[in-house]
Amino acid sequence: MLSQKTNTECRLGPTPLMKRSFLQIPRAWLGALILSAAGSPVAQDSLPIEPLPPTLADLPASSTPQATESGGDEDQSPGLSSSSGTPSIAAAPLSDEVLAERASVLKARLEQLITHQRHYKSIMIDVIAEAYESRAFRPLWGDLPPETPLHRQLASALLDHAFPEWLALDPEDLAQHISTDAPVPAVDLARTTAILDAALLVRLGALPTETVWEDWNKGDTPGTELRGREALLSDLITASSLRPFDLEKVFEVMEPKNWIYRELQSAYPEARESVLRYSGLPNLPDPSSAGVGRPDEAYPYAGAIAAHLVDKGYLVMSESERASLATMSPPLVEGLKKFQEENGLDSDGIFGPTSWRYLNTNAADRYRSLTLNLHRARLLPADFGERYLLVNLPTAELYGFEANDFHTITTRVVHGKASKDSHRTPIFRDVMGEIVFGPYWNIPKSIAVKEILPKAEADWGFLSRNRYQIVSSFSASGAQTHRISPANLQLVSEGRLFLRQLPGPTNSLGRVKFLLPNSYNVYLHDTPAKAYFARTNRDHSHGCIRVKDPRDLGAWVLKTQDWTADEVEAAMFADDRKSEPIRQKVNVYIVYFTTFPRPTGDGRVVLAPARDVYERDSELAHSLAWVVPWKEPARPVIVP
Repeated sequence: MLSQKTNTECRLGPTPLMKRSFLQIPRAWLGALILSAAGSPVAQDSLPIEPLPPTLADLPASSTPQATESGGDEDQSPGLSSSSGTPSIAAAPLSDEVLAERASVLKARLEQLITHQRHYKSIMIDVIAEAYESRAFRPLWGDLPPETPLHRQLASALLDHAFPEWLALDPEDLAQHISTDAPVPAVDLARTTAILDAALLVRLGALPTETVWEDWNKGDTPGTELRGREALLSDLITASSLRPFDLEKVFEVMEPKNWIYRELQSAYPEARESVLRYSGLPNLPDPSSAGVGRPDEAYPYAGAIAAHLVDKGYLVMSESERASLATMSPPLVEGLKKFQEENGLDSDGIFGPTSWRYLNTNAADRYRSLTLNLHRARLLPADFGERYLLVNLPTAELYGFEANDFHTITTRVVHGKASKDSHRTPIFRDVMGEIVFGPYWNIPKSIAVKEILPKAEADWGFLSRNRYQIVSSFSASGAQTHRISPANLQLVSEGRLFLRQLPGPTNSLGRVKFLLPNSYNVYLHDTPAKAYFARTNRDHSHGCIRVKDPRDLGAWVLKTQDWTADEVEAAMFADDRKSEPIRQKVNVYIVYFTTFPRPTGDGRVVLAPARDVYERDSELAHSLAWVVPWKEPARPVIVP
């Protein structure tokens, strides 16, 4: 089970802002005030209770906090600020006009202070200003022990989240550049700026979303986002209220909340450290070109496979035995089967492309991939929804999850061809709202002109044999049909008439399609071309996503409507077309992770190395050149 991380120790919320009336003053304080009014001095430290939490009423309207080294709001008990130590009633709250004026001054000072380039600079300034305004411009962090190495701690925290240490801002240096007219203590403002900047790098990333996944925020955007101003403000106030100060707990509040990020981040420190250790393992050639290793057969790379299995703890074999190994021997096959089973693969003992991809990852490649995919995982919503589907294009698989990210279904998929940019499946998210049994295939004009019409012109019986129709529109009911003729085919090529394929066994969408309306015209569907699911590389469609087990997926989607798998199958093979609305909508996320925390059937999660099918890793690494600690090779220039 994949459960969301909870931080019960971080549930402290900000002190509510309220106006205190005289009658809300505690009795012990009230008694002290009466004694004071009668001329009897009362020492501040003799009060029998702790000071009240600070509120707007605690600052005089005319006062401006002074920049001090301590900057803490524990220095004085609120409402007892008389220089003689004699209690006095707190002044009225700051007016809205004063609060707005101070917020404006603070934003102007932050504009001058934050000179480094951050795509989130504007929202960062707003969050800081609103956080201080909510506390009447009193310090956020209180008194930190003077020996607190905050800059060093921030650098270390960034390093654990795949950022270089030098990106951490130095609070002491920032404090020197804060003008004296800032409405909050310089030391506290510098701490807030440095902490929030590091937290937003981790939460929002070094790049705008559109630079990483250009279509991610277009159209419907299901999932609970915690990337907006209100969510960031709430988390900053929560984090700053934690006592005693603990930067690790601050980052637990501020870091991305989704389970994919959590799984990748937990593996990152070890991957980073492993780069420094030389393994000396031999390289394994890709079986796609070098040939597949099968049990009991001769295989020139058997010794190299054994070396990798020994290194990972799946095989016990001496170095001399490995050196002389020339076949896929029984001990080697058994070790390979253990490795395959542990990683959620078919445990057949065959060394093919998928096993090679999992086994042959060296430390540098693993570190690079984890780094890049952590930057992708920051873009995901904190909560994917009650029921949702993830389609990860590099692994070419679909995963279904129910409440609390509980994994319940996996099936293979075929997605858009990598060889044609126009066929590549976009990375986006949407909501599934309908299942259509016995669907028509409404053929896009580009496919009709480039693929179908040339076949029809070469073979006059092609359209009839494959149950194509020429229609006036794509309406499911009432569309006028036209006879197949050269004139009408010309009208199809001009976009004035249309081609569609009737439901049936040869329909390219198979027996069922799962609709998630979007501007890309991408949906999930069955297919009569089942052989492609057995391939390692499963990029073969025009962009839509073919599903290997549509019956099981249909039963999963309609589970909340009490459909069984048998009922789904009966609807798929019925003679009539049927549309079934999905009452409890299912969120669908088409994502791209070349290292993916792949759920297995037994409740575990394994970090699966996957094929960079659309070659997006290099593109992302170049965009992150100022963040990643390696020099990415130049991308080849393709001359048309």
